[in-house]
Amino acid sequence: MIKAAAAWFLKPKLQQNEPLSDEQLVHQALKRDAQSKAAKHALISRLSDDLLYFVQAQLGSVIDDTHTRRQLALDMLQEIWLMWLSHPQRYQDQGHGSFKAWLFRVARNRVIDYARRVKVTLDIDTDEIAITLNIDHQQVDRLIADAELAQLSAAMQQLPFHQKEALMLQLEGFSLGEIATITHTAKESVKTRLRYAREKLAIVLQAGAKND
Repeated sequence: MIKAAAAWFLKPKLQQNEPLSDEQLVHQALKRDAQSKAAKHALISRLSDDLLYFVQAQLGSVIDDTHTRRQLALDMLQEIWLMWLSHPQRYQDQGHGSFKAWLFRVARNRVIDYARRVKVTLDIDTDEIAITLNIDHQQVDRLIADAELAQLSAAMQQLPFHQKEALMLQLEGFSLGEIATITHTAKESVKTRLRYAREKLAIVLQAGAKND
C-alpha cells in the first residue's frame, strides 16, 4: 500500500551510477528540488519491505488474527513514512545512528504503544529464565540455517517479545550496539536475549523435526 502511494507522488528517479547509502539519500531528501522527491522514493522502496516484516512479526505478540495483524502493520508503516515525509529533518534532529536503525526504533515504539493502548502485556520479563539444551551452539546454528522460511517464521512467533525483536534485528544486519539503541537496552542484555532466543528457537525447530 505504502509503495503504491509513494510511486504516485514521488515519481522522479535518481540519476546515479552507484546506489547512494541511506544516509546520503536522507541528505538528498532534505533539499528542495526534484532530486529530493527521488531520494524519498528510493528510501521508501528500499526499506519498506524490511520494516513491514519487522512490524508485522512484532505485532504477532499482540494480535492473533493474521489479516488484522497485517492490516495494522500496513497502517503503521504508512504512518511512519508519512511522519518522516512531513518532517524529514526529524531523523537528523534526533542525533546519531543509521537512518534504518532510527526507522526501526520508531516502528518498535509504535508497536509497544499500541500494545499499551489495547492493554496487552508483552512477555518482557522472561529474559532471566535459563534454557538448558543438550546441543551445542554449532548445532543451534545448523538447525536455524536448515529450517524452511515458514518453519522459521512460525517458530519465531513462539519467542518472548524482547527475544524475538533482538533476533529479528540481528537478522536484519544490525550490530549489538544498534540493537541496544533501537530497543533502549544495554548491550549485555541484548546478548542475553539473543542467546536465549536462538536456543529456544532451536528447541522449537528440533521438536518440529521430531514430529514430522
